[in-house]
Amino acid sequence: MIAGLSKNGCEGEALHLFCEMHAEGTSLTPYVFSSVLSACTKGQLFETGMQLHALTIKQGFSSETFVCNALVTLYSRLGNFTSAEQVFSKLKDKDGVSYNSLISGLAQQGFSDRALELFEKMQVEGLDPDCVTVASLLSVCASTKALHRGKQLHSYALKAGMSADSIIEGALLDLYVKSSDIKTAHDFFLTTQNENVVLWNVMLVAYGQLDDLSQSFRLFKEMQVKGLVPNQFTYPSILRTCTLSGALYLGEQIHTLVMKTGFDSEIEISNALITMYAKCGSISDSKRKFLEMAEKNDVTWNAMITAYSQHGDGLQAVNHFENMKKSGSVPNHVTFIGVLTACSHVGLVNEGICYFESMKKEHGLVPKPEHYACVVDLLSRAGLLSRARKFVEEMPIKPDPMVWRTLLSSCIVHKNIELGELAAKNLLDLEPEDSASYVLLSNMYAVSRRWNYRDQTREMMKNRGVRKEPGRSWIEVMNKIHAFFVGDKLHPLADEIYEYLEELNNRAADIGYVQDHNSLLNETEMEQKDPTLYVHSEKLAVTFALLSLPDGIPIRVMKNLRVCSDCHNWIKFISRISNREIVVRDAYRFHHFENGNCSCKDFW
Repeated sequence: MIAGLSKNGCEGEALHLFCEMHAEGTSLTPYVFSSVLSACTKGQLFETGMQLHALTIKQGFSSETFVCNALVTLYSRLGNFTSAEQVFSKLKDKDGVSYNSLISGLAQQGFSDRALELFEKMQVEGLDPDCVTVASLLSVCASTKALHRGKQLHSYALKAGMSADSIIEGALLDLYVKSSDIKTAHDFFLTTQNENVVLWNVMLVAYGQLDDLSQSFRLFKEMQVKGLVPNQFTYPSILRTCTLSGALYLGEQIHTLVMKTGFDSEIEISNALITMYAKCGSISDSKRKFLEMAEKNDVTWNAMITAYSQHGDGLQAVNHFENMKKSGSVPNHVTFIGVLTACSHVGLVNEGICYFESMKKEHGLVPKPEHYACVVDLLSRAGLLSRARKFVEEMPIKPDPMVWRTLLSSCIVHKNIELGELAAKNLLDLEPEDSASYVLLSNMYAVSRRWNYRDQTREMMKNRGVRKEPGRSWIEVMNKIHAFFVGDKLHPLADEIYEYLEELNNRAADIGYVQDHNSLLNETEMEQKDPTLYVHSEKLAVTFALLSLPDGIPIRVMKNLRVCSDCHNWIKFISRISNREIVVRDAYRFHHFENGNCSCKDFW
C-alpha cells in the first residue's frame, strides 16, 4: 500500500500509513523505507526524509542498497550533495540505480565535472546508466556547450540502444540547438519519430534563435497538419520568434489559436503574449492582455514594466512597479532594469537614483553590472557627464564594457571628447574585436568634425580585421518580412521605393524638413555622385510600407541599431504628411510618431 500510494502521487497518505505501521509495532523492512523515502522526495518532504534517515540507522538498515539509493535521491533533490555522497560512499554493493541517482542529481544541479567523472567510473565497473542519467548528462553538455562530449554521449546512446528513447531524443536535440549546431539538430530531428511534441518545441526554439520566421511557421503548420496538439511550451516558442522578428500580425494569429485551444489562461503563455505585443509595437494590446489576467506572477509584472519602459512611458512603468509591490510580488533584478531604464528614458534622474539605492536597502538585491550601466545611462542622458564619470570611478565593481559603451554613446550626443576617449580606451581594451566600440568612437570624432581622427579609427578597425555590423531595418507586410540595408537596391520594388522616397523628401521639405548632413560625412563624402548610397534602411522601410499597406494601418518598423537624428526627424515629418502612425523599434527603445511628433519628445 505504501509503495502504491507513493508511486501514484499520494505521498502524504503513504507517510501517514507508514506512521501507523510503525506505531503498531509492525516489523519494518528496507523495502518499506525505500518506498516511504521516495514519497518524501516526490512530495518534497525533505525534513521528514532526514528524520527517516535517522530511523534507518536505528533499525540497522543504513547500508542496505535499496535504502541508500532512496537516500541518495532524496539528498540530491534537496541539493545536499555532501550528505548524498556520504551515503553513496558507504554503499558496499553499488548498483546502477546508486550511480544513476547521484549522477542525475549532480547533473541537474550543475555539478558537471563530478557527474561526468562518476559516469566514467560507472562504465569502468561495468554498470549500465539508464536513460534518465544519459539525458541528464546531455543536459549538462548542452548548458555548458560541451558539444564534443555531448557527441560522445550520443555515440554511447546509439550503442546502448537508447537513441530512440523520447527522453534521450529531447536531450540530444536540446544539446545541438544550445550548441548552435542547427544543421545537426535539423538532421537529427528528421531521423526521429516526429510524434513527440517536445522535439517540435525544441526545433521551434532553434529556428527562433536563428530569427528564421518562415521556417518556424512552416514547422508550426506542419505540426498541426500531422495532428500534433501544441502544448503550453509550444506557444511561447513560436511567440518568441514573432517577438524577435517583430511579426505582429502573425503573433495575433497565434493568439487566436491560443484562445481556440484553451491555453489563454496559462500564465506563461499570457506573459509571452504581453512581451510579443510590446516588442512588436502594440503597447495597448500588452496592456489589455495584462488586465485580462486573473493571476499574475513576477514575470508578468516585469514584462509590463519593461514594456512601458521600452515604449518611453516612464511614469506608467514606475506606477506598475509600485503596484507590483502592493500586489505581493517580489521585485527582482529584472524588475529594476525595467524601472531604471524607464527613469532614464524620461529624465527622472533623482527618482532613478532612489530606486537604485533601494535595491540593496529595501529589497536585499546586490546590483549587477547592468544596473550600474542603467545609472550611467540615466545620468549621461540628462547631460550630467561629470556626475556619471564620478559614479563610474566610485563603483564597487570593475566597470564592464556595457558601462563604458553607455558612457561613450552619451559623449557622442554631448560632444565630450575627453571623456569619450577615456571611455573608448577602456572599451577597446576590454573588447578589441567588437565593431560597436570602433563605430562609436568614429562617430564621436565625426560629429565633432575631427575627420582625421575619424579616419584613423576606421583604419585601425580595418587593420584589426573588425567588420562593422550593417544597419538593417525590417517590416512585416502580408505575413512576410521585408528587410532593408543602407542604400539597398536589391528589393524587387527598389525603383518605385526610391522614386516615392524622392517625392516624400520634396513634400517634407515643403513643410520645413531639412536633411541633416552634419552627422557622419565630410564635405567630400557629401558630394558623392550617388546620394542613395547613404539612404538609411529605416527610410526605405517606411517608404516601402507607405507603398504597400492600406491607409489607416499603423506602420511598424524594426531596426537593429539606434535610429539617427536625421531619420528620426524625417519620420516625424512623414507621419504628418501621410497622416499615419509610424512605430519604430530601434536597439534602445520604441518611437511612436504621429502628426509630426514622437513619443520620446526628442529625448532618446
